[in-house]
Amino acid sequence: MIFIVNAENRGWFTADLGDMHRQRKIVFVDRAGWTVPVQGDSEVDGYDGEETTYLLAKAQPEGQVLASARLLPTTGPHLMRDLFAAACRETPPRGPTVWEASRFCIAPDLPGHGSRLALLWEIICGVMEAALLHGMDQVIFVAGHRLLPLALQCGWDARTLGDARHDEEDEVTAVAARITLAGLKTVRRRHGVPAPVTRLLANRPPNVPGTFAGRRPPQTGQRAPSGSGWVEDLCADQVPPSGTAQ
Repeated sequence: MIFIVNAENRGWFTADLGDMHRQRKIVFVDRAGWTVPVQGDSEVDGYDGEETTYLLAKAQPEGQVLASARLLPTTGPHLMRDLFAAACRETPPRGPTVWEASRFCIAPDLPGHGSRLALLWEIICGVMEAALLHGMDQVIFVAGHRLLPLALQCGWDARTLGDARHDEEDEVTAVAARITLAGLKTVRRRHGVPAPVTRLLANRPPNVPGTFAGRRPPQTGQRAPSGSGWVEDLCADQVPPSGTAQ
């Protein structure tokens, strides 16, 4: 399952977000050698802000963060506009219905190529489900040479925005993917994702430290605490209008 974490519900995921930032430092700084900002044992940059939405993949609500990704509105600062505009033949897509995806990260201690690849497909489905829920019709991102063929051929309608460019130790390419319900169904079918993967806890928790702020979230099929909504079946057959999920 993938939890959608935004400004409204972020307090439920304090510990998980800390784990995500530590994983990002190990994967991107310690192992890949990226020159990006670091705060102690965590990788945090200027795009990790109030408007950032995170996707956290977990096997169980109180389990380890297995993978993560970051979604940014393109109406403000974002990586493609600020750092990778030259990778696009034309002005990069932006607007109120365009998100930028970045910092796809799999837990560094997770073994097995197959399990890591399965998490990629799950995260892509999560990106599409979250985008549909929020009324987004396009997602842009920069892909390294290993991710690029997987991202282009996974089943959604994706296109390159320019030629590959050298970036530190990698070749990166700007990509845009159209977000449609038909595309989501194709990705699910092609990669064996049988059901919606996203979960959304839609209220602000009490100010108690720790994962889920010290309170257990509802289990599958249960209602959330009073005032919350636990969205189990986003985009199963039809997409609810933006803002209607409670």
